[in-house]
Amino acid sequence: MKFIDNYELCYCVGTTYGEILEAIKNGANTIEKIMDETDAGTACGLCKCNKEDELGEREIHLDEILESTKKGI
Repeated sequence: MKFIDNYELCYCVGTTYGEILEAIKNGANTIEKIMDETDAGTACGLCKCNKEDELGEREIHLDEILESTKKGI
């Protein structure tokens, strides 16, 4: 699935997909660094990874975005 920059990834703090990508582009190369830079994943934590999101409430997670950028997808 292709996501647009203004897709709201973290509902709790309103962080968008584009903001996550920008943080990664600026050197945030771990989930913790992405969280520090964007506040995504710092409230309920469902957007961090599938493991945290057992009911599949989020379409994509920080760990998936980080992995896809490392692979150049």
